[in-house]
Amino acid sequence: MNLSVLFGLALTVLSGTLMTCAIVPMKFARRWRWENIWLLYIGFGQVVFPLLLVFLTAPKAWAVYGSARHSALVAAALFGFGWGVGNVLSGIGYTMLGVGLGLTIILGLAASAGSLIPLAVLYPERLASTPAVALYFGVLLMIAGLVLCFQGGNLRQAQRPREEISDGADLGAFAKGNLRTGVIICVASGILSSMLNLAFTFGDDVRITALRSGMSGSAAVTTLWLPIFIFGFLPTLVYCLYLFMRNGSWHAFGQPETGSHWFIGMLMGLLFVTGLSLYGIGSLRMGTMGPVLGFPVYTSAMVLSANAAGFVTGEWRGSPRVAYVYELLGILLLITSIVVIATGNSRMA
Repeated sequence: MNLSVLFGLALTVLSGTLMTCAIVPMKFARRWRWENIWLLYIGFGQVVFPLLLVFLTAPKAWAVYGSARHSALVAAALFGFGWGVGNVLSGIGYTMLGVGLGLTIILGLAASAGSLIPLAVLYPERLASTPAVALYFGVLLMIAGLVLCFQGGNLRQAQRPREEISDGADLGAFAKGNLRTGVIICVASGILSSMLNLAFTFGDDVRITALRSGMSGSAAVTTLWLPIFIFGFLPTLVYCLYLFMRNGSWHAFGQPETGSHWFIGMLMGLLFVTGLSLYGIGSLRMGTMGPVLGFPVYTSAMVLSANAAGFVTGEWRGSPRVAYVYELLGILLLITSIVVIATGNSRMA
C-alpha cells in the first residue's frame, strides 16, 4: 500500500471524525431550543459555506448547471430534498437518543438502503448475483447490530426515572428521550438519508458535465453537492420556521450570553463542510482503492467517533455494564455490515 493510499485513508478517517464532531457541540447550546441551533448548523453547513466553496473552487458551476441534463438536476434536487427531510429527523433523533446511538442507527440504515435501492432500480438483473447476496448478508448483519444497540438503549433507559425521559427534541435533556419514539424517528431518518446516495447516482451527469468543462475531480463533486445541499436545506428551513412561530423561539437568537451558541452553530457547519471535503480528497488520493476502502472507513470512523463522544460526554452514564456490552457488540456488527456492504458494492460496479 503506497503513501498516497495511506494518506487518503488518514484523510478519510479524519473526515468521518469531523462529521461526528459537527454534531456533538449542539448539546452545549442549552440556552437555545433545538430549532435555533439546528437551523444555524444546517444553514451554514449546507448553504453559506458550500456557496463560498463553489465560488472559490468551482466558478464555472453556474455554466455547468445550464449544460447538464435537466433530468439530472431535477433528480439531485428532489432526492436532495428527501435527504433534507431525513436531516431534520436525524437532528431530532440525535437529541432524543444521543449522538452515539442515534447516529449508529441512522448510518446503518442509510448505508443499507443507499446500496439496495440503486441496485434494484439500475441493475434488477443482478439481484440474484453473488455481490448482491453479499449486500443482503450485510443488511442482515446490520439488522442484528441494530437489535443489540436497541437492547443496550433499552437497558440504559430502564435506569432513568420517568420524569427525566423527554418525549421530544429537548437540548436540556440530551440523550434522554423516549427510546421507542427516538428509534422510530432514527429509522425513518436512516431510510430517507439514503436519498443522498440516490441524488449522487441519478444526478451524476452534473459531475460528468463539470469534468468535461475542465474542472478538477473535487471541484466537479462540489458542483454536484450544491443543488443537493440547497434543496436539502429547505425541509430544515420550513420546519424550524414552523417551530419558531409555535414556540416563539426566534427571540432566543437575541438573548444575552448566547454569543457562544452562534459560534457553536457556525463551527458545526464548518466542521460538516470540512469533513465532507476531506472525504472527497481522501477518496481521490486512494485512486482505484477509493470506492473499495473509502466508504467503509469513513462510515466506521463516524460510528466509532460518535459512540466515543457519547461515552465521554455522559450519554451512557449510570447504565448497567450489560448495556455497554450490548452497545459495543452492536457497533461491532454494524461496522462488519458496512464492510460487507461496501465489498458487495465494489464487486457490483
